[in-house]
Amino acid sequence: MSEFIGCDVTDGLAVITIDRPQKRNALSYAMLAAIREHVLAAADDPAVAAIVLTGVPGQFCAGTDLTELHDVEPGTNAQDRSQHTDGQHWFLHDCPKPVIAAIDGPAAGLGVELATQCDFRIASTGARFSWIFVQRGLIPDTGAGTWLLPQLVGLQMAKRLVYSGDFIDAEQAREIGFVLDVVEPDDLLVAARSLAASVSSGSPFAVAHAKRLINASSAKSRDEHLVDHVAAMTECQLSDDHREGVAAFLDKRPAVFTGR
Repeated sequence: MSEFIGCDVTDGLAVITIDRPQKRNALSYAMLAAIREHVLAAADDPAVAAIVLTGVPGQFCAGTDLTELHDVEPGTNAQDRSQHTDGQHWFLHDCPKPVIAAIDGPAAGLGVELATQCDFRIASTGARFSWIFVQRGLIPDTGAGTWLLPQLVGLQMAKRLVYSGDFIDAEQAREIGFVLDVVEPDDLLVAARSLAASVSSGSPFAVAHAKRLINASSAKSRDEHLVDHVAAMTECQLSDDHREGVAAFLDKRPAVFTGR
């Protein structure tokens, strides 16, 4: 684990914090690996219901630490770069639990790509966002800016953001639907915790299935989706969580879900 990445698990919430303010929280490869390991560990921990990715106050993530960029050798075959197509960089998107980005300060480059992969984004009034890649001769590095962003903000707006690399502020991000809510910096983690409690209050088993279906919906036809939907619905109907949810309703008590 990297010394610049912290993780605290309290009351069912894993808060992963990027703490490298002297570099504007720019990510080294070791830091990115540490974030991934914390997310995977939280996903496997039955005591964790949701995850928040954030930075120290005033910082989210300015992108990749450019001093660590490696040149691609001339003649490199894209088909040989399987580490970029096997999904390992989509650990936030693929996590079965709700993931919230709590953003204070700039989120640019890889930082905004990671935020894009989260289920929800809450920004402080001091947050700013940029898909800066074209200004470095690149495209969005994880592919989130070219696949997820158009789904979030629409095709035309996504093109504007990706083609220009311009920064937008928190209110603009909220207006286009990229950010769910904007709060004062001191209220950011409180708002993230409140949202996390709300979106993880139901059955973890059902939430995981719903997230998988929603995330895959844009890449499938309606009929393909319905096949997967019925399979997931059947699993939910056979689950302990479904039986507990019905029993709790009939008994007029809060449900105690186990994720099974």
